[in-house]
Amino acid sequence: MSVFSKINESKSTRARVAVGAVLATVAAGGVMGVALHKNVTIDVDGSTRDVSTMALSVDALLSSQGIEPGDGAQVTPALDSSFGDGQKITIHRKKTLMLEIDGKPEVVTTNAVTVDELLAERGLTHAADVTNFHPDAPMPVDGGVVDLALPKPVSLTDGTATLHPTVAAQTVRDLLAALGNPLAPTDKVEPAPETPVSKDMKIKVTRIRTETSTVEEAVKPPEIKQKDPNLIRDRRVVVNPGKPGQARVTYNITTINGKVVKRDRMQSVVLTAAQPATVRIGTKPGAPFVPVGVWDALAQCEATGNWAINSGNGFYGGVQFDQNTWERWGGLEYAPRADLATREEQIAVAKKTQAAQGWGAWPSCSSKLGLR
Repeated sequence: MSVFSKINESKSTRARVAVGAVLATVAAGGVMGVALHKNVTIDVDGSTRDVSTMALSVDALLSSQGIEPGDGAQVTPALDSSFGDGQKITIHRKKTLMLEIDGKPEVVTTNAVTVDELLAERGLTHAADVTNFHPDAPMPVDGGVVDLALPKPVSLTDGTATLHPTVAAQTVRDLLAALGNPLAPTDKVEPAPETPVSKDMKIKVTRIRTETSTVEEAVKPPEIKQKDPNLIRDRRVVVNPGKPGQARVTYNITTINGKVVKRDRMQSVVLTAAQPATVRIGTKPGAPFVPVGVWDALAQCEATGNWAINSGNGFYGGVQFDQNTWERWGGLEYAPRADLATREEQIAVAKKTQAAQGWGAWPSCSSKLGLR
């Protein structure tokens, strides 16, 4: 039988009172323990932990957790303050670091947790470009360097467009990236990409791109050439035009500022083979060379010296043949029309015409030139 059972069965009033007092004391101690136990969150420069404690002050709580805020730290609530269940204890330690603004160093102390908070403390806008810290990342307590650049106006010629933006960037490369048009490995820029940005700097970017393009193209029929001794040298007569084929062709296309400057054929796959064309090529000697003389003077008068003129009035070439005259005096040996023949060929036909009709074949101009 337990001690408490024996006392309970006792008829002694004094014993019962004594036991009651003991139990009341134990119960009160348990209730007080529960009342003093608290769950809190400790935030040290953005890093949090949840702890359970019976500490009565912030200082005692931090000591029990091995946390030393250090000189100059901002502690909320204060170290000598009490705190309640569910409360958050915030510690912003003092930080000593180097702040470099556009390359100019300055030693600063701050309780700010992040670079954004530091910039806000110093009246600097979020437009500042910080290269070595994320704006929301915690800063080190000692020995850190925050390198930032303030917005500056620049003159930028990017391809064919000229802009005048105000941008916060450390280097030319950073500036272009901040504008949403980063440099590609093939691009060229003046000044060099790693040049620090300065106020009113002039920047020129040449965008160079090489892209692959695949298209379907017609394939020109190959020619079967037949020599023809009855056709004037180098004249061509198509006997059979053949039939174009079809191919899938891949090109490497290089552009500078959007303009195509190079087109390299990389691969061609025949889809439909072309059918060859048959062409007769003349080998017969043509009209002989004629030195500059009366025929050039006549052509100057008749057609402003243009041997290939086709004015649409029914007269062709340098001495203005009509089609009947051209055909009658052998012009078709050279070309379908006079304007399609060479100077020498036209003169050869003109000589035959003049021999048959005299200079009266060109009445106005021959009179002006004193030829009749």
